[in-house]
Amino acid sequence: MEPQRPHNGPRDDARALTLLNQHARTATAFQVLAPGMHHWFARDSGMVGYTDTGSAWIVAGEPVASRDHTIPTAEEFVAHAQAHGKRVAFFATEGALASSPRFGRVLIGEQPVWNPMQWPHTLSASRSLREQLRRARAKGVVVRTIAQSDRKSDAALVRLMQRWLATRAMPAMHFLVELEPFVHRESRRLFVAERAGEVVAFLSLAPVSARNGWLFEHLLRDPVAPNGTAELLVDFAMQQLRAENVTWATLGLAPLSGSVSGWLRMARTVARPLFNFAGLAAFKRKLGPTSWEAIYLAYPRERSSLLAMIDGLRAFAGRSLLGFCLHTVRRGPTPLLRALELSLIPWTVALALWPASPWFPSPAVKWVWVTFDVLLLGALYRLRQRASQRHTIAVAVAVTMDTIMTLTQAALWNVSRTRTLLELLMVIVACAGPALAAVVLWGAVRRRAVLAANHRP
Repeated sequence: MEPQRPHNGPRDDARALTLLNQHARTATAFQVLAPGMHHWFARDSGMVGYTDTGSAWIVAGEPVASRDHTIPTAEEFVAHAQAHGKRVAFFATEGALASSPRFGRVLIGEQPVWNPMQWPHTLSASRSLREQLRRARAKGVVVRTIAQSDRKSDAALVRLMQRWLATRAMPAMHFLVELEPFVHRESRRLFVAERAGEVVAFLSLAPVSARNGWLFEHLLRDPVAPNGTAELLVDFAMQQLRAENVTWATLGLAPLSGSVSGWLRMARTVARPLFNFAGLAAFKRKLGPTSWEAIYLAYPRERSSLLAMIDGLRAFAGRSLLGFCLHTVRRGPTPLLRALELSLIPWTVALALWPASPWFPSPAVKWVWVTFDVLLLGALYRLRQRASQRHTIAVAVAVTMDTIMTLTQAALWNVSRTRTLLELLMVIVACAGPALAAVVLWGAVRRRAVLAANHRP
């Protein structure tokens, strides 16, 4: 017997919200209402919210169902997906599926949990947290709740989100971290931190109804916000929840924290220039959680855990992983600018030591290129030391001209004189280097323009 609704049918947010109010136990439960999510309803009272990557359906946590129906709903969904030729993975589960022999699991991190009723004790036990709150208040930061009808604040939040995204090394991600605080706003709670009447940070909460709790879903801080602003928002929200006798709250998954496998620890280290997993976990730990809960990726045992992880990453990327990587390069992230700067040092030294013939029309041309690279190295160093937008544009223009001249010399001089495959590869590398640098630098220009356009002095 088929489920009541096919996988590609229209969403039923009203029906999903009813089930969420009855059975939402996991921090990810409310994400089934995020844009791009599909809804699948089981024969019994339960549902699955998932995103379609093309070859796989990635579920937002565990099924939204009663405890007795969680595993049967998951198993029924897997069968339904397999009938449509799709792989399945349950991303960010809290362990309910572990008792089923049908599923394997991989630890992907931990989530910190608080009891807001104990928040005063947390404050009294943490001098550093109290000091952060004091600093923010001393800088004139105040926190308030946003009413649903406050459209002026909505516009300020949009500007803040655009500025925050412009500071990120990677593009906006999707799936469980979709930045959509206004979707089903009537069920969410929004708080803003302001300084001199300008929004400098905001916090959105999503309900976890079956646990009398809330997920601290998005916590965004403007680059110019004073130290302690994020902590002040958390404190305000915790005080509000405590006044309402709420007993459970979480800041959500700290990915790759805890006793994850060796290859995930390696990934945490390698990815640090683009995403500081350890720093995120440290921030959450600083807020003094009551406990930490293990979070898993669950998948059918007959499938590969590595493939399930890759499918999950594609769900967050919202596209192919290669496309996401290329988009990251186009953004001009600061770590990549630093990598270009470092790679230019050995390249310039090698260029100076390399014989002029047959690579250059004359020794003078060679030393012009060496001089240019030395000047570019200085410009990139200054760019890293908080350069202006005008300086960034100037460097991008210079590197673009470098790309054009390098390609011209390669076409008119080098290609006809290459004799071996190695020589041809060297010419290709010489052309690709400045071209890649130009793409990265213009990406940095665009991100800085977004920051400037949304700045309110």
